[in-house]
Amino acid sequence: MPSYAVIGASRGIGLEYVRQLASRSDMVVFAVVRNPEGSTHLNAVAASFKNIHIILEDVVDYNSLESLANDMRCDTGSSEASFRDHRRKLDYLIHNAASTNVSTVYKGFDDYANMDELDAEFISAAYKINSLGPIHAITAFLPLLRASDTKKIVVIGSGAADPKSTQVRRLVAYSMTKAAALIAATKFAVKLQDEGFVVVTICPGMVDCSATAGADTEGCRKCEVVAASLKEMSSSMKSQTGIEVTPQTPEASVAAQLKVIDGLEASHNGLFLQHTGGEYRPRN
Repeated sequence: MPSYAVIGASRGIGLEYVRQLASRSDMVVFAVVRNPEGSTHLNAVAASFKNIHIILEDVVDYNSLESLANDMRCDTGSSEASFRDHRRKLDYLIHNAASTNVSTVYKGFDDYANMDELDAEFISAAYKINSLGPIHAITAFLPLLRASDTKKIVVIGSGAADPKSTQVRRLVAYSMTKAAALIAATKFAVKLQDEGFVVVTICPGMVDCSATAGADTEGCRKCEVVAASLKEMSSSMKSQTGIEVTPQTPEASVAAQLKVIDGLEASHNGLFLQHTGGEYRPRN
């Protein structure tokens, strides 16, 4: 029974990973989120499956992540056999957590009121989550991953991290910090290659995650804001780069990504992959 940990699973791509993985037979899925009680979409999905285990953790808090991994290794206290049997090892780590606050993520350099505001967004939010988050999660879960024969680590990346394709003036904090995450994943690939690990970054393409952007009345407003922002970003890409991108659904993107993950081999270690397969190439 393969085991997966999805870091950042409350909505969008991460949520869809949990749903599609749990739909497979003989799977154990650990959904790691910052706010389990507030993750209404995830809780709704988990209610339909017995193989989803929601865990409270924040990728910014490394000590907490490390404690979680240690607790799992100690195999303490679970009465569920499927959960207990998979606490001592982890086959796949999928790191999806990212800073995607719609009020800030699409900003360009000129959209910040002053440099202090820019610094706060880059350092306190985007860099801690997007750049350090994957480092924290991979490091904390390494003992569990080393106990498995599978040893697969996937960091969900973005075309915005590639200098050749990030030709729009906005998304500055997101682009720069996701580029750092790409480098971090590549460094881990080099570090762990002699141990039989396969570490990759996968670009999911442009994905419309507006349907699960929030919950309740306030969440509905967030969904509308996300949808409008995505439409504006698509328009900006076309006008500034000539590239026309049609947003896809989380279902379609994740289904394609899982095909790539299922086919990962040693030769893929360290690569930046497209969700449709093959090494990432910016569109001309």
